[in-house]
Amino acid sequence: MHAHRFLQLDVFTDKAFCGNPLAVFPEAEEISDEKMMQIAREMNLSETVFVLKSEKENVLRRLRIFTPMREIPFAGHPIVGTWAGLTGEGLVQPPDGGSGWQRIHHEVGIGVLPVDIEFNDGKPVQVVMTQGKFQILEALDDSHEQAELAHALGLNREDLDESLPIQTITTGLSCLAVPIRSLADLRDCRINTSLLAEIYTRRGATGCHAFTRETFEVGASRAHARFFAPADNIPEDPATGSACGALGAYLVHHGALSLEPEDGRYKFVIEQGDFIHRPSRINLDVKGRAGNVEEVKVGGSAVLVARGEVVF
Repeated sequence: MHAHRFLQLDVFTDKAFCGNPLAVFPEAEEISDEKMMQIAREMNLSETVFVLKSEKENVLRRLRIFTPMREIPFAGHPIVGTWAGLTGEGLVQPPDGGSGWQRIHHEVGIGVLPVDIEFNDGKPVQVVMTQGKFQILEALDDSHEQAELAHALGLNREDLDESLPIQTITTGLSCLAVPIRSLADLRDCRINTSLLAEIYTRRGATGCHAFTRETFEVGASRAHARFFAPADNIPEDPATGSACGALGAYLVHHGALSLEPEDGRYKFVIEQGDFIHRPSRINLDVKGRAGNVEEVKVGGSAVLVARGEVVF
């Protein structure tokens, strides 16, 4: 019988029982691929992370990320939550003086990427991940398909925001970005899981990211989003860092932000999770301009809520 310890964190929040829950296994060297998949199903969270040593030079750790259905190459809240948890255990030390930033590199399915960790008085307060290249993979332009998609979301075609396109986008993990007219329409989504899964997988996406540029909060917030991934047994994800990174880039690419850049960077917040009582706030830092996104960073805080062991 083997016992493997895990941490559980709530990610993209500074309050317990908000944000997106995540399980992290900090020492996963002796866990087989088959057991990783079984454990992810047992944890039954949107993602579970298994941390391994990396064979690459100057790479601190390798992360393997699983949904309840499969392994995926990249994701946002698992990366932010994992490094918040590992840093809390002392794997990354604060800079001299206890406050400031430390950069490490880690390995995920899409390659080696930097992670920046902000400290305040010796404690980690934010993890910022650099994502992959922003790409628009395809557009959903046909009016009949758009009506079918609206129906799958429990909406009318008139509820879609026609000033922006419906597109499959990615910074490492693809999603179908669906602009919605208002917060009220976004709130009223009642998804047909089988139809929605069929539509977004047909379009090469791993989930549907419905969003509106109306927000609950004033100030830094520029969009409110809901992420549905029923094909991965995720009815609704409370906070989706990979999709929000792609969405932030999409908004910059299409010139859809009422925001002036600072030194060529757009810094803003995407809200998520409020309609399922898991309010989450995702920090975006997008370098570039309309038609030319150069770099996407996503950051946030995380809270440790549980420790335990899985025994088998």
